[in-house]
Amino acid sequence: MKTIEVDDELYHYIASRTQAIGESASDILRRLLRLPASPQPFVLVQENMIDELKDLAKLPKNKKALSNQEKIINRVEFVLTSSQFNDEKKVVNRFLQMLSALYLANSDEFSHATVKVQGSERIYFAKDKEIILATGSSVKAKQIPESPFWVITNNNTERKGIILEGIMDEMGLPEELIKRVKSALG
Repeated sequence: MKTIEVDDELYHYIASRTQAIGESASDILRRLLRLPASPQPFVLVQENMIDELKDLAKLPKNKKALSNQEKIINRVEFVLTSSQFNDEKKVVNRFLQMLSALYLANSDEFSHATVKVQGSERIYFAKDKEIILATGSSVKAKQIPESPFWVITNNNTERKGIILEGIMDEMGLPEELIKRVKSALG
């Protein structure tokens, strides 16, 4: 058996894909790469990959490799396992990182979701900071990185989780992923 070095982010990604207690990194990678469970001669592995590529080529041309929802899920998973997100101490910064990931994954769906997710007296999202600030005397807003949106940020951690939950729900993300994001927030 050979040893390889991987960065922390890749290690966390591999570890997050564990399905059974005691599953080795080799087992996880074999599963993710769709390789046979036990080592086989390289020629056989090559044949398996060729067969898989032939099957993929048979898919209808108009079918995308990944659906929009899968792209969003992958981006959220990437952020959840990143050291930048996990090492961040401030909840507001983790909140902004996740909102940025959702926007970057699908800006149209994110934009539609922001219209539907608002408080009873406050607007949570706007493309103009002043619109958010006008909804109260003690309101604070920050721009979501790499997006034209501003978000209210002086809510408590629970409210930030509710805001993220609302956006993710409107974007059609799975409930299990939404729960993981909320618990990782704070």
